[in-house]
Amino acid sequence: MSSSSQVLPPGIGPSQHRQFFDELAKVVGDENISRDASTGALIGSHQQQSYGDPYALVNQDQHLPSGAVRPVSVEEVNEADAYAIVEPGVSFFDLYEEIKRRDLALWPSCAAIGWGSVVGNTLDHGFGYTPDGVHTDAQCGMEVVLPKGELLRTGMGAMTDSRLFPLYKPRFGPRIDGLFYQSNLGVVTKLGIHITPAPEAYTACELSVPNERDLSQLVELLANLQRRGVFTNHPSISNVFRQAILSPDDTVKAKLAPHFGLGKAVPESILDELHSIHGWGFWKAEFGLQGDGDVVPALENSLRRAITKIPGAQLEVKQFGGISGKFLRGDEVEIRAVPHTGVPTLEALSLMDYRMAQGSGHTDFAPVVPTSGPELLEWYLAAKDMVSAAKLGFFADFHAYSRYIIPIVLVVYAPEEKERADELCKKLIDDAFRRGLTTYRTHVEFMDQIRSHFSYNGHALAKLVDSFKATMDPNGILSPGKSGIGGTK
Repeated sequence: MSSSSQVLPPGIGPSQHRQFFDELAKVVGDENISRDASTGALIGSHQQQSYGDPYALVNQDQHLPSGAVRPVSVEEVNEADAYAIVEPGVSFFDLYEEIKRRDLALWPSCAAIGWGSVVGNTLDHGFGYTPDGVHTDAQCGMEVVLPKGELLRTGMGAMTDSRLFPLYKPRFGPRIDGLFYQSNLGVVTKLGIHITPAPEAYTACELSVPNERDLSQLVELLANLQRRGVFTNHPSISNVFRQAILSPDDTVKAKLAPHFGLGKAVPESILDELHSIHGWGFWKAEFGLQGDGDVVPALENSLRRAITKIPGAQLEVKQFGGISGKFLRGDEVEIRAVPHTGVPTLEALSLMDYRMAQGSGHTDFAPVVPTSGPELLEWYLAAKDMVSAAKLGFFADFHAYSRYIIPIVLVVYAPEEKERADELCKKLIDDAFRRGLTTYRTHVEFMDQIRSHFSYNGHALAKLVDSFKATMDPNGILSPGKSGIGGTK
């Protein structure tokens, strides 16, 4: 990429830009500098390109060279208190492999695609699938470099050499960890994360309901069961399209194949046929029951009583372990695409293939919705129509929690379809906002738009955060415009 096509920071010319990187190279070495889109960017441990270096959805040439992540130490894993302290370059695979190497009785939470950063996922409000899968809740203690170079530790870490750094979240005085989530107020260099202890027994559950409109009852039931503690890891809900796309059955693949490719979408008639032939539910929720060996069977009984409220609901289970005093390792349980036992996987990447084009990518829209089934169903039906009109597939990656739902619409598109994908995302954002909803995270292109949704009392919250940015980073050095913060610099 030539310097003329680079997107430079406001007020910075090409010569100043080069001088900055020359000075930086004297400190960290030129091999550690990404000056453009073709050099210096890290290759991930699983050969993923431009690791840690984001590209725009609409135009890959509009690229602002940015930081890559190199600190890769798993500083500590404590089995007794069930926590880890990790640096930003530690992936979910790295943490899992360290726990496995030491044969620790822990199930670390991991995201759907295991090559991601534990720190990066947590700071972007990401989640996994164990009982400690809400990573913002599991996070305990941070080490942060501020824009002016100061190093601080949050929580009990602010007390020199405190052993409570990864154990106790509140500390004396205000908690400030949240300032460094989805922000540009500092660089997190270390993070404590709580981990779920391995259970004696685990029952893998698949709960299917037959009809599209059963979604309403399904999510209300799942939320209620979580509030009551019947299960504590959140369910992942898939629709027929997702079940078909990820099916290993060759007959399913043959049925779908004519409808793969640019500008194509699998017709509902084909999905209805597969739904009928294979006896799938229209919706399938995957989750687990876990605990001591004498507890899990009782939880299963509670679950079976509860699902009778939904006509036609079917529950498939598979039990593991159950021996008193013997704790299951994650890989002793059947490995599935949704990593409820903390074993990372890359299986979800296979869905990229269905556009039949090299360089296909994905984005998503992920609003936060109350556990009101009718409200979710109404939003879903409208979103489904918009995806269909865009001639793309509605891949449902819905996540049910005890008090809210995150229904992710995963949009897979080929490079030639990026404009359509972009327009679809804009329509989904606008439609949700009209319903009083918005997403919990978004692509960099839409950050200003999403931030504008939080407008209570004349955008009071945005003004407060901007004042933090002006004080902490008056020169706008760190990620200008991230989440819309300090975007005028």
